[in-house]
Amino acid sequence: MGTKDKKKWLLTGILCLMLWMLCGCMGSSKISIDTSLEVNKNFKGQRIMSARISDSVFRHAFNGDLEELQSVITEKCPSTLICSAEKLDKGAEITMTLDFASQKDYTNKIGQILGKTPGIYYDASDSIFKSGYMIQENFSSLELFDWLVEALGAQYGQFEDAGVTDIFVNGKTQVVYDGESVETTEQIHAEKMDSHTFDTVSAELTMNDDGSFRTEINFIADKETYYDMGDDMDRAIKKLLPDGGVYEVADVDEQRVYTIGFSAYNSDTLLSQLNSVLKTTKCKFEVEESGDDSDPFRANKVITLYLDASYFLDFSKPETELIYKLNTGSDYSFSSCESLTGFLKNYSTDTSDKYTSIYVTVGPSDEIQIHLNYAIDIKEVEVNTKISGGNDLERSLSFKFDSEKAELTGENFENKLRARMDENMTLDVSEADKMKIYTVNISGNSPEELSVSTTRFLDGSVNEEALTSVLTGGKSEKKRLRVRSYMYEDRIDLGRFLGSASVEDGITYRMEYPKGYTAAFEEGSYRDMVVENNVLTCKTKDQMLVVKSRGETANMAGMTQLVLWWSSLVVMIISLIMNIRHIAGYIRYREKYLLKTELFHGKNLFLMTVCVVALTVFLFTTLRLILRVY
Repeated sequence: MGTKDKKKWLLTGILCLMLWMLCGCMGSSKISIDTSLEVNKNFKGQRIMSARISDSVFRHAFNGDLEELQSVITEKCPSTLICSAEKLDKGAEITMTLDFASQKDYTNKIGQILGKTPGIYYDASDSIFKSGYMIQENFSSLELFDWLVEALGAQYGQFEDAGVTDIFVNGKTQVVYDGESVETTEQIHAEKMDSHTFDTVSAELTMNDDGSFRTEINFIADKETYYDMGDDMDRAIKKLLPDGGVYEVADVDEQRVYTIGFSAYNSDTLLSQLNSVLKTTKCKFEVEESGDDSDPFRANKVITLYLDASYFLDFSKPETELIYKLNTGSDYSFSSCESLTGFLKNYSTDTSDKYTSIYVTVGPSDEIQIHLNYAIDIKEVEVNTKISGGNDLERSLSFKFDSEKAELTGENFENKLRARMDENMTLDVSEADKMKIYTVNISGNSPEELSVSTTRFLDGSVNEEALTSVLTGGKSEKKRLRVRSYMYEDRIDLGRFLGSASVEDGITYRMEYPKGYTAAFEEGSYRDMVVENNVLTCKTKDQMLVVKSRGETANMAGMTQLVLWWSSLVVMIISLIMNIRHIAGYIRYREKYLLKTELFHGKNLFLMTVCVVALTVFLFTTLRLILRVY
């Protein structure tokens, strides 16, 4: 081994030793975070978090430089905190203090540090059901030190890749409530409660299609609690009954069940009644709807629900439950349920012909969001096909939405239409009678071309072997003397385009033949089949359209030829009859008759001329009729 290699290995060994010493130092003595939450009955107070650093760690990890450490902490400290670092006899101490004026203020400030809504439950009661307090959180002080770890990593290279648990550990945690101190777990759970509360409160909310609500709230207590309370429990619950509500009491197994039912005409009334029955002002019920970016025929509904049942429940008892049951129409599909404050226990769903039901259990009271999605129904679809004559064909597809639903689908639907259009198509967007109408216009020079273009629009691509739109027919190949006709069979499958969306008022199909034609259905059993001159119309709920029709008009060329044929025949016969004597004389006595020259003079000459012309016309029209040139 050369000298350079020896030096390299020596240097590597020294570095490894230094890292081992540092890691050993930190590993054997992580920085402990002590927490003290001090509040009064109004939840005003402060949260003090102290991290004491041993002298050895302070020297090795922080270079023993208090000013540098203080500078880092002061610069990066969140605005909601007061942060400081001070030198101790043996080491140093980092202190973070959060002052707050109320539970709402505390929640907001903690949320800013965590970057999410924290779960903070506070109950201070003095009622017939319970007296005392309870404080519960779903986070620890360790999570509030993430910002400090990032700051240390930026300043001190040894902490560059460290996580919060590599440096810090939760120490002692205490709650000082109204001057009285109690030790608790790292996720604060402190209570001192004397209660005769219910075991369970369940609330069933049914959302009706007309925007109204039906609500049933059950208060469930075990028999022992009921016996302790006596008639006081009966009277207390009965007083909660709102005007027009229903009150029931039943004994089920070893439980006493009180039921209060009521109806609400809108969400504001619902919220007011919920607050009244639950003796609170904190209940929440909000509904937000938005379009689905991935599917223009679907929309999302987010229901935010919070029921404050703390007046009746003691969540310091592990078995205490608050249950939400939400019933929506069966046309809604459940997507997800999430907790906004972290106290969600479990949830489940059930679907019937009538309802989609979501069951949610929380404890303590939790603000949850239920995510649903549903199809955006189209009010009406119109399919118009126009035969302009010759090879010119036009088709329009109109999609009509109620204005409110059009707001949900928004630009998503229009973007879907434009993404499927080519140079042979145009889009018109209009509003009329509280409806928003999207009309796609398609043109083609043949039934085949129109079929391909329509398929491309409906499917987004073209499969030549399985066209979604197939228009066949045209001018009848069978030549008829008296009439000209078109025959068409139009097949259009809208199912793939519409997807899960339904069409409330059905699909209107319209075929327009050229002016002067009389239209008629060849086959079909659609409802509202109407024929007006050259236009036929029908309606259906079936997304697969199959319409056979014809259009007829008088064949003027053929009729003219027929008239000429008969006219020339008649004229020829008449002229021959009127001149038959002279013609016969000419044939029998040709030389003698020529001297008289009566056949080629005067009236006789005119008749002969008419006869020749009629004969010529007769022969010409006869030939055209035989050859079917009409």
